[in-house]
Amino acid sequence: MAAFGKLPKRVLAGIFKHLTDEPPETLAEWKQQLSLLSVCRSWRQTAIKPVYAIIFISCTQAETPKFHTNIDLLVRMGHHGNARKLVLFMGCTMDLSKFIAKAIEVLSIVMPVWKSIDELHMELNAAKSMESRGQLRKLASRMFKSMPQVTQLYVNSEEDEDDGLVSALIDLYAEQLVKCESYVMVEPHAAVFKNLKQAVVRLGFDSEQICCKMPLQKLTHLYIAGDLQQTMEQLQKEYSGESAEFTQLKQLCILTPVDEKKEVSRVFTDLSFPQLSVLRINPSRKTSQLLLKSNMPSTLNKLEILTLYMGTIVLYNVSLNEANKTRLAELLDNESNFWTMADYLFGTAQLSSHAVLTLGTLPQQGSLGAKWQHLTKLEVIPAIRLQTLLELIPRLTELTELVVHDLQFDEEWELSEGYERLEILRLNYEVTETSQLAVMKLLAQLLPKLVSIEELFLPTVPHDFYAFVQEYGAKYPHIAGFAPDF
Repeated sequence: MAAFGKLPKRVLAGIFKHLTDEPPETLAEWKQQLSLLSVCRSWRQTAIKPVYAIIFISCTQAETPKFHTNIDLLVRMGHHGNARKLVLFMGCTMDLSKFIAKAIEVLSIVMPVWKSIDELHMELNAAKSMESRGQLRKLASRMFKSMPQVTQLYVNSEEDEDDGLVSALIDLYAEQLVKCESYVMVEPHAAVFKNLKQAVVRLGFDSEQICCKMPLQKLTHLYIAGDLQQTMEQLQKEYSGESAEFTQLKQLCILTPVDEKKEVSRVFTDLSFPQLSVLRINPSRKTSQLLLKSNMPSTLNKLEILTLYMGTIVLYNVSLNEANKTRLAELLDNESNFWTMADYLFGTAQLSSHAVLTLGTLPQQGSLGAKWQHLTKLEVIPAIRLQTLLELIPRLTELTELVVHDLQFDEEWELSEGYERLEILRLNYEVTETSQLAVMKLLAQLLPKLVSIEELFLPTVPHDFYAFVQEYGAKYPHIAGFAPDF
């Protein structure tokens, strides 16, 4: 504990923020966070702000609604004045309007107006409302009056479309919001953002009625979770044909539906992202056109390409010269090009400094990794045979980290050369007596070839593993963590 006590407060604050970022849903979960305050004076001084900053109100029981909240404890301890974030979690099937009305009632018992709350976080799973849109707007107005200083709004729901409550909240808070994340499809009618810097945008289809004016020059993070072309056209409506310059945008994430029938407009030609450093996209005609026609820097710090089933490609320090951009845009046009795209991105020298591939499915065995010479990290989620894996590794001549989620052991397998670059090896498999014997046999032959290994992970400690490590550590002291006194 002494070592943790010596950590700088800035480091501790970062750790505690990470621990408290996931909103509690029950009183028991929140009390787990309270344990941070009992370790020592330094921890208490650092953790007290994030722990007491959250008020949560949740309803998680399906048949008979049961509410959970920590507000009464905060009041008794005298810390309700520190509240900066309200979390509303609805995991039952009760009417949404009744849940929100109950939450407002709970808040008003303590004080009618919570000026200290600047973040509203809503998880409305399985939530629907039977109320009219007019009634929901009145409910949104009550929330706004109860918490007038909100500058950050987060909304997620299992329901795809908004009943009207979220759109009304966005209309009311828009002018003061710095961060707005709505994963629900919304149709705001009077949303004029003035200070917005981070946004998740998922607009409805009634483009004539939607009013969503954003200060494009102030945005630093933008996530488009709906139709890319429609969203960009909507955002550009206020700019009267001028070039839409996202002058401060650093991160752009686009997960757009694949709609091959809709004609691609000229909207992408007018887009400019001069400061963009991180781009996350899924393959589609529209993301292809965005990459090809918009103005982007010739180098990105990070490029991430996501698919639903096949996998995810991540490249760091990516060179997007005209030749690379044109070829990548061509491959992004259709998700079926994923394996060809992987071959191009991992087989092209000097395209990126660090390349990561997470496989959701496996391609044809004969072509697995044949052109992936510049891949540096590989994560394999589906089941893979040991012999296939042992044949794959030597093909990946720059691979330093390998993660396998479901290793299937063969009765017979052969080792070759080409494993010396691996620094991190994480193997997961079904733990049985047979697999334990198999992994010990594998380690006995493989570890002497892993001359650069720094980290080895197994799901459990095999039989006689400690004695094996002691012997191995004595023979190969260069491997960190495998010392004789293990």
